[in-house]
Amino acid sequence: MSMRRPLGAVLAAAAGLLAGSPALAHHSVPGTFHTDKTVAIKGTISRIDWINPHIYIYVDVKDKAGVATTWKVETLPTNHMRRAGVSKALIMDEAKGGEVTVYMYPAIKNPAAGFLLRIVYPEGHFYHLYGEESEIARASN
Repeated sequence: MSMRRPLGAVLAAAAGLLAGSPALAHHSVPGTFHTDKTVAIKGTISRIDWINPHIYIYVDVKDKAGVATTWKVETLPTNHMRRAGVSKALIMDEAKGGEVTVYMYPAIKNPAAGFLLRIVYPEGHFYHLYGEESEIARASN
């Protein structure tokens, strides 16, 4: 019996698994964000990229000197948001140009990025999109 066929099948299977690894890593919140930490930022929404595979909300946060840093906040895919009744217009319109508070898992590699847990609007209402209530309570500013 030849070992070529089983070896070829094993190599093909290994190649398939390796090729799928970036796709799995792409969708791994714990692989990209510190899920053991929660941070809160306050700022104004400057834009939203309503695209697949994930939506990005850009929040301009000013430091004490008034210098703004734009945070890139990743959130759920567009189809999840639509099913929840949330749209790009809704996120922007409810902010009304005012300051929002964003609770998120901080990114592992980018100090000005995170994964959205909750967004709180100036009037106090909010959308909780991911994570547990206890994660909001542990937020550090």
